[in-house]
Amino acid sequence: MRAAIISNGELGNVSKLKGMLPTFDYVVCCDGGIRHLECLGLIPDLIVGDFDSVDTIPLEAYKKRGISVKTFPSEKNETDTELASQAIIEAGADQVIMLGALGSRWDHSYANVMVLVKLVKLGLKAMILHSHNRIIVSNKVLRLEGNYGQIVSLLPLGENVVVHETKGLKYKIRDQKMPLDTPYGISNIFLESKAEVVIASGWLMAVIAED
Repeated sequence: MRAAIISNGELGNVSKLKGMLPTFDYVVCCDGGIRHLECLGLIPDLIVGDFDSVDTIPLEAYKKRGISVKTFPSEKNETDTELASQAIIEAGADQVIMLGALGSRWDHSYANVMVLVKLVKLGLKAMILHSHNRIIVSNKVLRLEGNYGQIVSLLPLGENVVVHETKGLKYKIRDQKMPLDTPYGISNIFLESKAEVVIASGWLMAVIAED
C-alpha cells in the first residue's frame, strides 16, 4: 500500500510536483499541511496533529465530510509528521512519500529526515519529495533513479559512512570513508537512468536534484 504524508513545509513548484506524484491508497495530513491538500488534489483519510498551526475553517469542513481527525496535546514528544508516520504504519503501508517535509525551518526539515530514517528502518520504501529535491536514505543499498546528467549528492547522516562501491555515477567511490565533516559527495552525476550505492557502514542520504 502506497501512502502519502502531507506536512506543513513547502512544496516548491506545485504544478511540477503534481506531475511527479503517483496515486495513493492512503493519505495522512499533518496539522497545517491542510493548506496543501486542495492544490495537490488530495483528499485525506486521516488528519493528525495538535492543530496549533491550522486554519480551523478547512479542518471543520473535513470533519463534516467524515474525515477522521486525531487531536494530540501541543506539549508532546512526537512531531506531527512522526505521528503521521505512526498512522501509516498502523494502516499497513509499505511505501510512503513525504510531501511538504522541507522548508525554511531547517530544524523541522532535518527532523523529517529523521522520520524518513525511522520509516526505512521499519522496512518501508520511503522518500521525501519536493519539486526541486528527492531524498532517500539507507544503511545498506541506495537504489537511485534519474536521468543522464542529473545531479545527486551523497551525504552521511550523523556519523561517518563507508561506501563499498557506486555504480552508474560519474564520480566513483569504492571502499572509501565519507566523513561527517567532509562533504565530498556533493554533486555527483548520473551516467545511466539507474544507479546504485552499496553501503558498508553508516546511514547515507541521497539528494537527487529535480531542478
